[in-house]
Amino acid sequence: MTTSNLREDSPRVSVVLPTYNQAEYLPQALDSVLNQTWRDYELIVVNDGSTDDTPRILDEYQQRYGFAVIHQENQKLPRALNTGFRLARGQYLTWTSSDNVMLPHMLEVLVDALDCHPQVGLVYADWEIIDEHGTVIGAAQTLDFDRYLLMRTNYIRACFLYRRACQDAVGLYDPEYIHAEDWEYWLRLSRRFRMMRVPQVLYQYRMHSSSLTEAEVMTQTDGQSEGYRKLAAGFRARPWAWYFSKLKWEWRRLRLGRDPGPYLRPYAKGVDE
Repeated sequence: MTTSNLREDSPRVSVVLPTYNQAEYLPQALDSVLNQTWRDYELIVVNDGSTDDTPRILDEYQQRYGFAVIHQENQKLPRALNTGFRLARGQYLTWTSSDNVMLPHMLEVLVDALDCHPQVGLVYADWEIIDEHGTVIGAAQTLDFDRYLLMRTNYIRACFLYRRACQDAVGLYDPEYIHAEDWEYWLRLSRRFRMMRVPQVLYQYRMHSSSLTEAEVMTQTDGQSEGYRKLAAGFRARPWAWYFSKLKWEWRRLRLGRDPGPYLRPYAKGVDE
């Protein structure tokens, strides 16, 4: 689907929410989308073969709120995302994880940022870190856009909104980059589109023992998934760009006196020290 084929009654924003066996956190994730101050959106949930209480929860919410739900056999996150985005009708696109939380003004702020900066393809924002109980334990201040530094770390992470034109230009998520599908996608977009940071906390990223990062990625060979290893191989295939990214990273490290990645600011017992 291209932008020109969108119907006049299509929503401005499409939110895709893939989920797999996270029934414990799913209601909070759903509520965070449904309680957005920006109302012109559609929600598409993709149940990627969950075997826990997820189908019952989705059935209850769907009956109350009427959003789209797709049930499929487990195909992993990139294919679940692609299932959702093939059905998405919005002018602006985003997705959220079923264990994370969109703060109420996230869509409103990011829609306004794209509306005010037509030359920008994707906007992204800072986020808070919450524990398994939902307690805020820190905050992350991400980096201003630099496509070379994006080769060093995935600083866009989880709070973002991009134009349908981006998807039309580069396609969907690559199933070969499981656990690095988002990073690989941002890298593809960065070669074609400008990106812009919105310096505001608009999202909550949950750290818990059963998250994909902890349970799967870090148990792979050398603590990395196959998707990350494929990314590393791609970086080495562009030696000049990779070398320049290392120089920029080191220059920022020397100037800042710390790792130049997203600045993690811990809180003590949920209170900023």
